[in-house]
Amino acid sequence: MEKPFQTTTLLALAPSEAFALFEEKGRNLDVPVERDADRRLTLTTARGDVQLTASPEGVQITLRSHDRALLHTLQETIDGNLDVFGLKDERIWSLKDVGTRPANIAFAAVTACARLSPSYFRVELADPALRRFSETGLHFRLLFPPADHEGQWPEIGENGRTEWPGGVAAWHRPVYTIRSVEPDSGTVVFDVFIHEGGRVSAWCETLRPGMSVALMGPGGEWYPKAGWLALFGDETALPAIARILAACPDDTRGSATIMVGRKGDLQELEKPPGVTLNWLLRDSGTSLLEPLESLALPETDRFVWFAGERSEVKVARTILSGKGLSKSEMRAASYWTADTLSE
Repeated sequence: MEKPFQTTTLLALAPSEAFALFEEKGRNLDVPVERDADRRLTLTTARGDVQLTASPEGVQITLRSHDRALLHTLQETIDGNLDVFGLKDERIWSLKDVGTRPANIAFAAVTACARLSPSYFRVELADPALRRFSETGLHFRLLFPPADHEGQWPEIGENGRTEWPGGVAAWHRPVYTIRSVEPDSGTVVFDVFIHEGGRVSAWCETLRPGMSVALMGPGGEWYPKAGWLALFGDETALPAIARILAACPDDTRGSATIMVGRKGDLQELEKPPGVTLNWLLRDSGTSLLEPLESLALPETDRFVWFAGERSEVKVARTILSGKGLSKSEMRAASYWTADTLSE
């Protein structure tokens, strides 16, 4: 695929050190990595290519993508990882439309919002910019500015990075899963888990057709690829499991185990005939960890996906590693933390 959008920056780091960091990250993400000693390193991701080239000043990072919005998302991912690595130097990206809205931010119109079940709202948004949400990334962020910056939106700064009025920490940017996408119309559907005190739960009560909503994405993981899948998740992970099941090839085998708080939240989910669907009620006394512990795995072509509360996910990760699964055969993601659930 042609990738006409490109941006570069310089990283003041020894090539051997930079290449080692990015190579390990690529292996952990299970993306193709090509390395030519300490001269060049290339990672091929769903959003675009990441190329590191040795230079006298350090390492030049070049990003390429077929889509401008996905390029900016890829850039933000790289910046975030470099910050985590402790490399918070003043990087300047070459592609910088200073003062413009970041390409991965869209404003969509509400076309519908209704109570799906006792614990969920279903929201439908539409805008041509949302067509890209069908290509990569299961998740997106809703954007709510701080009260003292109402009506102000992020812009591209002099360094090519996103600048948030009031600072990014002051913004409410909850992550949601795209339940379904209609590429032709640019329509996105997502479900909101309702809980007491939730900001987005209350926000859903106010939504009316035609209202404008700011969102950023897509981002996060993509569909797991394996002939045999085992999916585990609680109420917060139900939309992601539903999206993954709907996208599975018809010959996929395995199971999906979902915990909900009420019988009224059980849903008919589209899935391959070879995948069994198991529901657990939260007051049943059984946690998601018990069926995970007893899970029987095939020898090859397998993937286990687990999402839920942070402490439970930590235990799940230990269980999966103990079963002999490699990092490329599993994912355990924290969707919330006990006592701090917020939207």
